[in-house]
Amino acid sequence: MEPKTRRWILISGALATTAIVGVGGVLLWSGSRTVVVADEPAKPAETPQQVANSFLTKAFSGPASAAVFTDAPAAATTALEATRTGMSTSSFQATVAKAEPPPADATSTELTAAVTWTMPSTTTLKYDVKIAMKRVDGAWKVHWDPSLVHPQLTEGASLTYRKALADGALLGRDGKPLVPGAIPDALYKTITGVVDVRGTDGWEVGISAGGAFTALDGKKPEGGEKITVTLDPARQAAAQAAVDALPQGAAIVAIEASTSEVLAVAQNKSLSGTNPFVGRYAPGSTMKIVTAAAVMNAGLAQSGTAVPCPAKATIGTRTISNAGFGHDSLPFHTAFALSCNTTFGELGSKLGPNALPDMAKRFGLGADWTVPGAETNTGKVPPASGDQRVENSFGQGNVVASPFGMALVAATVVSGRTPAPTLLRGKPSQPNDVAAGPPAAVLAPLRAMMREVVTSGTAKQLAGIPGLAGKTGTAEAGGGTEHGWFVGYQNNVAFAVFVENAGSSASALNATAAFLK
Repeated sequence: MEPKTRRWILISGALATTAIVGVGGVLLWSGSRTVVVADEPAKPAETPQQVANSFLTKAFSGPASAAVFTDAPAAATTALEATRTGMSTSSFQATVAKAEPPPADATSTELTAAVTWTMPSTTTLKYDVKIAMKRVDGAWKVHWDPSLVHPQLTEGASLTYRKALADGALLGRDGKPLVPGAIPDALYKTITGVVDVRGTDGWEVGISAGGAFTALDGKKPEGGEKITVTLDPARQAAAQAAVDALPQGAAIVAIEASTSEVLAVAQNKSLSGTNPFVGRYAPGSTMKIVTAAAVMNAGLAQSGTAVPCPAKATIGTRTISNAGFGHDSLPFHTAFALSCNTTFGELGSKLGPNALPDMAKRFGLGADWTVPGAETNTGKVPPASGDQRVENSFGQGNVVASPFGMALVAATVVSGRTPAPTLLRGKPSQPNDVAAGPPAAVLAPLRAMMREVVTSGTAKQLAGIPGLAGKTGTAEAGGGTEHGWFVGYQNNVAFAVFVENAGSSASALNATAAFLK
């Protein structure tokens, strides 16, 4: 053998072996020798059961990956994706039943799988599916059909899980649902904390096809209450817009006088830490509604009685002034319309210690109700004597009222009877400390006096609003800027408008105009 002759080296050392391996091997050139390396043994073809298992394992975790095991990948992907979406967070599990391998020359066979869906409600949906297998180009494939997802599924349909919503609702007086944001958040939370409008949702699983839904299983919801809130959506929106237009803290409460149903309750973001049902403030000259009724009831003056209205007067040890005006004498109804403090301070000093508290309660101020859906506090008018009684007669001193309380005063002027404030229909308020309505003899003159305030008195800027009557008020606020009020009614709608630290009643009058128009 020549020294430079290259030699073949057989790794296995046997010529016969070389001949066998060479059929399926690769020759690798390595320097002066060639190495024969055997290929990996060919994998045996997957059985129908293995292919079916691979399909079901990935069916709803990766529909596109599962679809490659079918003979119609595009259609399978679309259908599987639709059911994955429809079943939301439900989990899927399937087990293929053991079956004898088909004959070597078989081109089709059928398997059975047990399917279990575990839904968000923790309930399970179980059923069996038939899996038709076909040999395609020598490999087993799942023959695609929508019934692989569910036996009743057809082309274009999907399996769907959804909540069955409880049939309860919080409705406005127009019959339409009230949603968060339509009324003050605090009030919405208070109402929904009192009544179960939500109920308990149920669930259902079924087949969705187009707009149709065929239920397969489910649990019916337990319906909540359908509660009508007395608020009027249009008036509520108008009240909210009126207070939102003001930079100062502001609130409006409106009440239907004939029924005592609350029509609107609004406050802006600047009025924080309280709400119109419970926030209490000095009512200022709006208190003169109550004082005038007490004075007429006591016989100290009637609507046409001539009374003095000096620009300044010392009553007891208290010096009282009007807002830059004075008159030697004028009718009592005009003193009311012009809001003459000296007139009311003098007459108030002649009332008994309990005359104002008793009359206030007959108008709902200082009275107390348990009102389902809201915490309320109308205000307080304590018995008083001396200087305190003088100051209380024109809404200063230790008298306080909430916008809700003053709206009740206006509603009582209109209706003439004890109010029974209601926020939720079918759930009447319970009286705790309530008096009989005001004396009938004082109501007609009081209505005329409140109308005069608008036609020629301190609210004459609102004279163009038909049927409007009321009383303005400016209330000292503990040495700070005065609060502004307007309390009144238009036909059957009674209301109170309050503006914090307004300096005068002008802002309250502007808000009233915006609310009513």
